[in-house]
Amino acid sequence: MNLSTLMTFPDGTIGAYERKGREPDAPVVLVLQEIFGVNDNIRRTVDRLAEQGYHAVAPDLFWRQRPGADLNPDLPESRVEATALMDGYVRDGERNMDDLQRILRKLRAEHRKVAVVGYCLGGRMSLLCWLHGNVDAAVVYYGVNMVPALAKASFPTGPLLMHLGHSDPLNPPEVQQQVVQFLKDARSAQVYIHVGVGHAFARLGASSYVEAAAVTADRRTLDFLKEHLG
Repeated sequence: MNLSTLMTFPDGTIGAYERKGREPDAPVVLVLQEIFGVNDNIRRTVDRLAEQGYHAVAPDLFWRQRPGADLNPDLPESRVEATALMDGYVRDGERNMDDLQRILRKLRAEHRKVAVVGYCLGGRMSLLCWLHGNVDAAVVYYGVNMVPALAKASFPTGPLLMHLGHSDPLNPPEVQQQVVQFLKDARSAQVYIHVGVGHAFARLGASSYVEAAAVTADRRTLDFLKEHLG
């Protein structure tokens, strides 16, 4: 996997899988990975967004721990490694969130509009980016550990689209209810709960993928991005 240099920080350089849009200043979509790194699923997601005309960028969130992590979610040993990487990322959460804010400022200086789309761990980070109020639109697919952030937040006016799986063990019904309740105060937020599917139902090429729900969710996401980014 070839990653381009996205940005240099005092302690090193973060890479990204990147596909440019049709126009030099095309709206940019920052794609935030699951716990499995910038793997085939995430790269295919970036490619799909670029085909729609967006400049799509997936930063290597685990660059400090394991640069270029590319893990298969269907392999037990990969799941063990991914969980350890996630734990390390969360422990360093404040610095990692600061990374994303710097990246977003860089992209905003280069593109007319900026959105973020995140999955699982990346879904939580996408929500946090939305709560910081510095994106034109945010999409969350089955984000994890979202309630603590929502419980102490004041909501921005920017648009948010969220997809949850009704049978997701990481977001059980009581958590889904809490998320919906919190976001009632955010007039620009839309939450879709997809019946009959669990976590990672839109993970391309994986055993968890559920085509009908994924196609519906992805269509809504593209419509949402078109509405708010053009």
